[in-house]
Amino acid sequence: MDCERRKALVEKYITIVLNLLIAIFAGMGFILSCCFARRDGYSHWSTRPLYFTQQSNIWIGVTSLIFAIFLLRKNVTQKQWMVISVFKYVFTVAITVTGVIFCSILAPFADYNVWTFASVLTHVVVPVLSVVDFFINKSIVKFNKKFVWCSFIPLVYYLIFASVLGAFNVDFGRGEPYPYFFLNFHSEVGLFGFIAKWPPQIGSFYWFVFFGGYIFLLGFVYYKIHANLCKRRKKEFDCNN
Repeated sequence: MDCERRKALVEKYITIVLNLLIAIFAGMGFILSCCFARRDGYSHWSTRPLYFTQQSNIWIGVTSLIFAIFLLRKNVTQKQWMVISVFKYVFTVAITVTGVIFCSILAPFADYNVWTFASVLTHVVVPVLSVVDFFINKSIVKFNKKFVWCSFIPLVYYLIFASVLGAFNVDFGRGEPYPYFFLNFHSEVGLFGFIAKWPPQIGSFYWFVFFGGYIFLLGFVYYKIHANLCKRRKKEFDCNN
């Protein structure tokens, strides 16, 4: 029994350290992105928080910090654990999207240096640590399947956010009223167009469909893996007691 308690204590502090690292690296990446905005080709530091990358890093960073604080407290209720676990899930999906989309779609076609230290933190380090934490963190409680739909909230929010700013011609820092090429509603392909030349171009609507399907699949896979891990941990707990 003492061995099991020591093991649980070690796992708890590993989780605390991991969540603090996520919060620190997310905050550091955000601050550095703002500090070196002009060097990276942005007109002003205040345009950096307008991007999904910075916002998703702040979401997962704050959530991870709260999670670490909860682990250090003794009077956290089951309802509070449920709420923070759902937030962890939703923002882990969001930060995964940040990393995957940047590395696979945005970075390969960028015409400027995207692999700065801040960029590596926000697009690689924080997403990887967040995914690792989500699946090894035994303090994240099992939640209902209906919360898979909550993984859409960051996407819907950001679509509305960027569209409203774009409608008012707000400069996202590079002289353009949109943050990413797939949110450029005024391009030659528009919302529903398609151009077969290389590289092929498709309208923003099809990108939304693609991202929506990708996020749902990612959210569902994360939920299933987490649910199965929770079942396995419960069986191990029952066996040890």
